[in-house]
Amino acid sequence: MSEKWRGVPEEDAVRKLLGDAGRRPALPEEDLAAIRDAARAEWARRYGAAPGRKSPRRSWLPLAAALLAGVIGLAWWARTRPSVTPPTVASIERVSGGAGRGVGIPLAAGSMLATDGETPGRLTLRMRGGASVRLDVATQVRLASATLVELRRGAVYVDTGVAPGRAEDVAVSAPNGLFRPAGTQFQVRVDGRETNLRVREGRVAMDRGDGSVVATAGEELIVSGDGGVVRRQVALSGPGWDWVAETAPMLAIEGVKVREFLNWIGRERGLRVELADGDAAGIADSCVLHGSIEHLTLADAPGVVLSSCGLGHRVSDGALVVFVAGKKGG
Repeated sequence: MSEKWRGVPEEDAVRKLLGDAGRRPALPEEDLAAIRDAARAEWARRYGAAPGRKSPRRSWLPLAAALLAGVIGLAWWARTRPSVTPPTVASIERVSGGAGRGVGIPLAAGSMLATDGETPGRLTLRMRGGASVRLDVATQVRLASATLVELRRGAVYVDTGVAPGRAEDVAVSAPNGLFRPAGTQFQVRVDGRETNLRVREGRVAMDRGDGSVVATAGEELIVSGDGGVVRRQVALSGPGWDWVAETAPMLAIEGVKVREFLNWIGRERGLRVELADGDAAGIADSCVLHGSIEHLTLADAPGVVLSSCGLGHRVSDGALVVFVAGKKGG
């Protein structure tokens, strides 16, 4: 025994050793069981297992110290072993240009995404809760969770109405505030010190340290670096939304009726759907589509799909007007 412990009762010495070691993370029950089994085996090897056999008192301290060292070693291993893999919060649904990611790749919480490489491109993500999140060119984001995207620069679009039923809302955190939606379509763009919010459907609350500002469909908020907010009206379609249409995941039309296709194309392009008359409405409700439009753009899809059912269309004053092809007044 070292001079440090000379004259100290062995029970007190062991107690002091354990106290000096400090608190350690709790070990799994299977690890504790292994330690107990190893200690029993060592005791039996040294002193035998005969009942009533008295073991030498002096031999207890080294055995206790060895046992303590084993416990500390296992605690260190438990503390330094690899952490649990972060949960998957999204997957890549569509890639355009040189975004550099493959379709179907799962993305974990904490993933960083950028679309401003040597060959610019765009990404479309499907969040775990069903929402569609799209990244414009020159954009960088961090996926904080399945319901929060941190926008560092560029633009993000969120649509919670693309999945069957209503998808889980996804908020966007930007340098000038936190944008919390309520069942909506919206985009947030960060350009230098300025942040721009455009709402296409529903409403979005912008939370800051001094309170909240709410924008509804057809409104835009421009937040300057000094905290000033300008509110104005904004179109639901047009140049400011073109990049969103280019990143839309295409609808699987096999077995789908024309009416469902029209509702989808209207949401993706920010257009009202208007059926010219009862004949057009009847066809929209009865004609069943077949095939695929994966090879088409959102702009080309209406012409190809509607003509297969004897329908025509035109875009006028923010509306997609559908009529029976060749009918007078169409």
